Amino acid sequence: MLEELQKLKKLQKCDAQIFQREDELDALPEENESLEKQIREMENKIAELRNGVSIQEEERKKREDILSRGEDKLKGITGKQSAIRNKDEYNALLREIDNIKRFNKEIEEEISEIGREVDLKSQELGLVEQENIKKIAESKHKLNDNLKRMKTIENDIEKMYDERDKLTGAIRPAILRKYERILESSKTGKAIAEVDNYICRGCNMTLPPQLYNNVLKSERMETCPNCQCILLPSENRKNEKKGPVIRETMDPPAEDEE
Repeated sequence: MLEELQKLKKLQKCDAQIFQREDELDALPEENESLEKQIREMENKIAELRNGVSIQEEERKKREDILSRGEDKLKGITGKQSAIRNKDEYNALLREIDNIKRFNKEIEEEISEIGREVDLKSQELGLVEQENIKKIAESKHKLNDNLKRMKTIENDIEKMYDERDKLTGAIRPAILRKYERILESSKTGKAIAEVDNYICRGCNMTLPPQLYNNVLKSERMETCPNCQCILLPSENRKNEKKGPVIRETMDPPAEDEE
């Protein structure tokens, strides 16, 4: 029976590795989704600021074109002074010149205001880019690493299941069924627990002396009355041919009596 228990111990180690890899694999998609969300948010923020700067620059360019046409118009009207024939025409020309100058001044003020907004948005864009472009690159690198890691884990799990098939093939079906039944209902993810000095290492419960003695003998499969794990002698006990003398009390023997 000890040989069968050792096979179960190897199987549990394999299962633990499979569970660990599967847990890691299950966690990575959520982490990747979080990384992708962070990347989108940072890229959208940069794109929004860049678009804002671009819109303001377009508005400034439109007003600069309007101002240029206004200045050309002002030059053209000013050149007509020599053709004035009377005072009324002269006064009308002065009013038109004044209106054009006033309009041009308003456009200049708008251009100046837009320029200040462009400068502020450009500064904000520079700060955001400085802060986030490196983070975006790091997040994309992490995302790429995770995708590679997922592929590696999938390959590892496939190999581990192949190894598990080999291990289960060497275990008697009845014993394997009991192991898997216990593992399925286990809260600790274990179906095998070593026993040392009366203590079940699966739940740290002190075992009754007779049960402890039976575990050391390994003549049949014993389970912990508390955690239900299949009990296996620890490495420093499994080579003992005879169990300790059964004591009337539940207390373990002192070390000098062993």
